[in-house]
Amino acid sequence: MSIALVALAIYLASVILLISLLKRPVGETMVVSFLVLCAFAGTQAPALAWESLSTSALNPIVFSVIVFVFLGALFERTGIINRQIDILNSLLGRIPGGAGYVSTISSALFGAVSHGGSANAAAVGSVTVPWMKRSGYPGHVAATLVAGNSGIGHVIPPSPSMLLLLGMAAVSPLADIGSVFLPLMVAADWLLLYRLLVTLFFVRRYKVTAVDRSELLPFRTALRNGYLTLLVFLGILIPLLITIGPVHDYLQSAIGAGPTKAINIVVWIPILMLVLTALLGIKNLPHHPREAARFVADTAPSFVAVGATVLFAFAASEAFTALGLGDAVEALLGGLDANPIILLIIVGVVLVLVAGPLPAAATTATLGSVAFVTLTEAGVGVAAAIAAILIFVSTEGASPPAGAPIYIASGQAKTNPVKTFVPLVALYVVPFIALGVLIGAGILPIA
Repeated sequence: MSIALVALAIYLASVILLISLLKRPVGETMVVSFLVLCAFAGTQAPALAWESLSTSALNPIVFSVIVFVFLGALFERTGIINRQIDILNSLLGRIPGGAGYVSTISSALFGAVSHGGSANAAAVGSVTVPWMKRSGYPGHVAATLVAGNSGIGHVIPPSPSMLLLLGMAAVSPLADIGSVFLPLMVAADWLLLYRLLVTLFFVRRYKVTAVDRSELLPFRTALRNGYLTLLVFLGILIPLLITIGPVHDYLQSAIGAGPTKAINIVVWIPILMLVLTALLGIKNLPHHPREAARFVADTAPSFVAVGATVLFAFAASEAFTALGLGDAVEALLGGLDANPIILLIIVGVVLVLVAGPLPAAATTATLGSVAFVTLTEAGVGVAAAIAAILIFVSTEGASPPAGAPIYIASGQAKTNPVKTFVPLVALYVVPFIALGVLIGAGILPIA
């Protein structure tokens, strides 16, 4: 067996052992498991560890997630989150479980813009996790919803995973963005519908009721008290207007493409939201060094836990690539010759296992071509094969024990991430394999 496959098995076993059995902190678990993984490089282990870490440290998603952690702390400190929740409850608090439905739909909307699972969990969870907990969802259920929903952006075009796949030599002669855009949007709609059904299940299972009417402010009152807090979302709107749509086109014609291409929404959305939050809540921020030191001390544990988790999760993906995991799985899949549905199941399971420790884009980059060839040669349609592959890799955020969004959402909900493992596998990972198979086989139509 390839050393990369053995490394994958040992890495996953290490994470499970440390978190589930030894009850070690998540950050410590990811560091130790990463070092175990690097040990498979032998004498090159120090060089592999340094290169993987240095590359990951420069990844804008790592920066974005850490900024969103601080943003969540500022939301609470300034009281902005409470005023926003009052507005949301005045609109949707009368619907049983309304916060969960908003969280699910928000993940899809944010995923259409910023396709990464970690950024999605950090951004959407910063507002909806506190709201869900206040409206009756148990903490681990709120975290499960946010983590399970976080990967939908990988299926919504034009995601990086899709662009990587369409650019591969085996795929580009057969498909382009125009031919797969609509099928992928339909596939994403199937996924969103299923996620809404899961939300309904949680509402019924945990008897999440509508917010008590005595706790609801009239909409006009809630809006009058908190309308300024909605300006925070200009931090999302402004980068979007600059990078896509008619404003983007105008700016390109007026000042050229260079400045607009320099705007990375994964970086600038959290930065602008952070600045706006600080400005809107400046009265409630620390004004003395001692208060500021206490605020930093209170928020530091979250930075350490989430920062270490995301950094070392991305570093592990770099290490797996260097160890040749893609080639190993390609050799494993290359010799398969079976019924299309059986192949879809096998490819789905393999991609989901690899997408646990690796981000979806990295999984697509290493295994997308061989998965596409394997499926299309077995008779799966081109668009259906692409949709199935993207659905399988989109489980990156919902795949325990190594999915970074799990720990981001669990940190936001202040709950033990282990409590999310079983519901994530049962309600997201396994059903997404089934949905990928049904779409790949043409049973669920996308065109």
